[in-house]
Amino acid sequence: MTTPYSIYAITDAVASIDHGEDPWFALGRFLHDWWCYAVDRRQDLISAPPAPTTTTEGKYWAAFFAATVEELCSKTPFPCPAWIDKQDYKLETPWFYSSLPSQHEWLLSTTPEPFKKRNIFVGGSILDNKYELQQNFHMKPRWSIWSDQDLQNLAAAAELSSPSPFDSDRKFPLQSSSL
Repeated sequence: MTTPYSIYAITDAVASIDHGEDPWFALGRFLHDWWCYAVDRRQDLISAPPAPTTTTEGKYWAAFFAATVEELCSKTPFPCPAWIDKQDYKLETPWFYSSLPSQHEWLLSTTPEPFKKRNIFVGGSILDNKYELQQNFHMKPRWSIWSDQDLQNLAAAAELSSPSPFDSDRKFPLQSSSL
């Protein structure tokens, strides 16, 4: 699939954060390209390392994106680029997604390994996305409370119990039989 615009590589995402863009927006743009718009150009999305950042926040997000690339590569046949293992992409102090101490145990136990080894604790669902869910569940959620047979039975029962408004012998609610 060709894209009608320039792809949004990992280098672009980190640079835009360093220039003030919302990090979650930058992550979303990159992930949309990874999962949908530039699937045939994934190597281009991750091959170049992010430029050194000038802000503390930028350093945190550069480490986050290195972990993201490693996690995405573990889910696909792409080898991880060598740059993700640089010390520049590891934090000295832990960074928790939630500042609430009550959440730290859960974040520590559920965070994927690529994030943990960089001292980033974000929880196990951090990279969940609609594209993978569609692939994994084949358009139908596994958690549906109705089976296909249940839905067919329900539709058949509804069809039998309610007459069509187009039946010839049916009177409309406002129509009186004495008229």
